[in-house]
Amino acid sequence: MIDMSEYKQPVHRSLIPRELIAGIPQAGLFILLMLVLILIYGLRLWFTVIPIALAYFIMRHLTKLDQWNIDMGLTNIMQKDVYIP
Repeated sequence: MIDMSEYKQPVHRSLIPRELIAGIPQAGLFILLMLVLILIYGLRLWFTVIPIALAYFIMRHLTKLDQWNIDMGLTNIMQKDVYIP
């Protein structure tokens, strides 16, 4: 019988799934938690629970479509604008 423990196959990084917290990336979850702390806990605006929950489900749906969607969006928001004359 052939011993298969000596044979190994390389695994590319693109094939390894990301670690998601509550179904969304860490940056998106951090933004939502900051909104919760500021709006609900700090300002006592309890009616913002529904829009924040809706934002969570939208982020989760976008992450299911492509796990890098949220990160690409945040990178594009934070990118400096360069105007070429």
